[in-house]
Amino acid sequence: MVGQEIGGAIEYDELSVVDRILTEFVNAVAAEDGYSDISIRLRHVILEKRDFNESSLERALFDVEQQ
Repeated sequence: MVGQEIGGAIEYDELSVVDRILTEFVNAVAAEDGYSDISIRLRHVILEKRDFNESSLERALFDVEQQ
């Protein structure tokens, strides 16, 4: 993620516009009942790994293992 790390956490104000939008998307998913596991996987794939590959996103959304 783009931003300044302070104590291991990145300040929200220091994120790029794209990272702010992606963070809000993941947070919105997390706010829905029963979707916490999905939000954790999305946070890992989108925000940490920066992997926007269709198969990676599908695995994050549907917890599907690649065959």
